[in-house]
Amino acid sequence: MNRSPLIINSFRYGWHFLKKTPYHKNWCLTLLALPTDQTLLEDGQLILEIPFYSNFWFLFIMFTILIAIIYGVCFFVRQTKDKGVLKNKLHKKNIEIAEREDRFKVVWDNSQDGLLLSIQGGAVLAANPSFCSLAEVSEAQLQENGLQYLFRDNKTFERLRGEIVSGLKKSDKVIKEFELSLPSGDKEIEVSISKMNEEFEGKLMYLNVFRDVSKKKAYERGLEIAKGKAEEISHLKSNIISNMSHEIRTPLNGILGSTEYIIQTRSNDKELIEHLNIIKESGDRLLHTITNFLDLSSLESDELSAVMEKTNVNDFISKILINHKSIGIKKGILVTSKFLTKPFYANLERKYLQIIINNIVGNAIKYSEKGMILVVVEKVENDMIIKVHDQGIGISKEYLNKLFYPFEQESKGFNRKFEGSGLGLAITKHLVEKLNGNIEVESEKGNGTLVRILLPV
Repeated sequence: MNRSPLIINSFRYGWHFLKKTPYHKNWCLTLLALPTDQTLLEDGQLILEIPFYSNFWFLFIMFTILIAIIYGVCFFVRQTKDKGVLKNKLHKKNIEIAEREDRFKVVWDNSQDGLLLSIQGGAVLAANPSFCSLAEVSEAQLQENGLQYLFRDNKTFERLRGEIVSGLKKSDKVIKEFELSLPSGDKEIEVSISKMNEEFEGKLMYLNVFRDVSKKKAYERGLEIAKGKAEEISHLKSNIISNMSHEIRTPLNGILGSTEYIIQTRSNDKELIEHLNIIKESGDRLLHTITNFLDLSSLESDELSAVMEKTNVNDFISKILINHKSIGIKKGILVTSKFLTKPFYANLERKYLQIIINNIVGNAIKYSEKGMILVVVEKVENDMIIKVHDQGIGISKEYLNKLFYPFEQESKGFNRKFEGSGLGLAITKHLVEKLNGNIEVESEKGNGTLVRILLPV
């Protein structure tokens, strides 16, 4: 038995005193809270016997076992928790997969397009009801015989198959059109073949989407025929207008030329001059209308070709305005110009620009009874801006949306105050757009009009 002496020095003198007392031993041991049956007294010293469960090695083993038990319990709890979380996630995933399969089945069964799953070699795995109805076959027949069952002519199948295989080597999706002969008649089919990221028995899977485009193709062919007829009619119309205008313009030019000659030679006969001026004004009006018809017809048939020429813009526009200034003076209207940029050169289609300015400034004079017409020209970076501002009768907001329609005028009927065919602005817009430009009009009834033209130079 192991003994570990414990000497209590603090009781040394007390012990010598108490040992003379008859019950000194038990009383002292009780005072020290020590068991009397496991304590020995030798030579005046207190000897304690420590039990094995109070030894260090025993306490260390028990502590280690306790730590192991706690760790084991924690590990068990964590594993149980993780297992529960994993089980919950797996359950949610299964629900997700089931819902996805349900959605796929709904799409598969109700799709308007024919859907077919196939693998390399042409074997068919599945076909939806729309495809079976389109191809007039059953799913079992396709699964048994493959895609080749759809084609009466094996050469057509092999040719189409070769084109699709070649296309799928370059891309993940191929679209082809072919004619499918069926008992109910021939159908024009458009098929889209896409690679899938899954395999079946080691072979790539493909999703084939078939669509009957017979009606669409028939409609397109109808449009082509209608387009051809419309172009033919337009060409015929242009020829008629061209021929008729030539037949009208030629004698009209003769009438106008003769009228001007008589005015110059018979200037003393005032009464005759008055009648001749009426003839000349009416002839000019008719000639202007015919010219507008010709220009619009040429624009619509795309017969006018643009020829760009290097031009001194300020000088060119100044020359165009000379005639308008003379006409304005006769009506008591001042036509003036303002060039905000020093004389500059630009590549312009001169004929187009002349028609544009004549129509805009001509309208400004026509619809003005007094005041001033200001033409402003400036170059801003790579654009030329032309502004024509008049103090005329203006345009109502309701009519602004119809301003560029052919043959449209705000005043209509036989009692209209202003003459014209309603073609000038329609021609102007065509020409501006042909030059990649833009035209804007701001106006208010009774407060004049501002026309802004932007042309790239």
